[in-house]
Amino acid sequence: MEQTVTIQCTGVEMIFKKKQALRNVTFSTNSGSIVGLLGPNGAGKSTLMRILTGILEPTGGFVEVLGRKPGVETLAQLSFLPDRGQLPNWLTADQWLGYASGIYPDWDIALEREWVRKLEVDRTMGIGTMSRGQEARLQLLTCLSRRTKIVILDEPFTGVDLLSRERISSAIAEETAGGDRTFLIATHDIREMESMFDRIILIGDGTIKGVYDTEELRDEGHSVESCYREVFA
Repeated sequence: MEQTVTIQCTGVEMIFKKKQALRNVTFSTNSGSIVGLLGPNGAGKSTLMRILTGILEPTGGFVEVLGRKPGVETLAQLSFLPDRGQLPNWLTADQWLGYASGIYPDWDIALEREWVRKLEVDRTMGIGTMSRGQEARLQLLTCLSRRTKIVILDEPFTGVDLLSRERISSAIAEETAGGDRTFLIATHDIREMESMFDRIILIGDGTIKGVYDTEELRDEGHSVESCYREVFA
């Protein structure tokens, strides 16, 4: 399958109250790939993701998502799971999915049912009574039930139990196999995702420290973890 560029960042800058959060950030992602956005806390990962979704306007540089400047039109074509995102805790999972299916024009009921089964989501359960892992699976289900070309996940494994992490990882791998979706995932769980990444973007102090093809890394006898350690040690 021919790959196309889905995200393009060139010289992106972001300044908050005279503090530079991003500096000269340049990278691209292709369709049908799983890309890891990796770096220590405070590296600028969440800021960058909010720029890609159009929530934040960069101070400088050039950003294209699916060939357009991030905004309302591109937001409708991507799914975003923010760090520490929270669903309405007064609803049941079933009520939430009914609500979500009504607000997203690209919602696919068949996909919803498929991912409810695969992620083992209890539709009758109140969101307020869910564990962190159960709610994380419901959040991912919300992203995957839409027919979007890009899925952006900000720390999807934070506070999530082992079995839930495995289900989430399997769902991501299955969704990209033979498909054309792009996954951009910020995570500290490098070992959990290492075998799934097609490319990694290392970011620290608001700048890109390196962009690596994981297959090339392995051919050279390196792992994602060892590359990460070498760059940030």
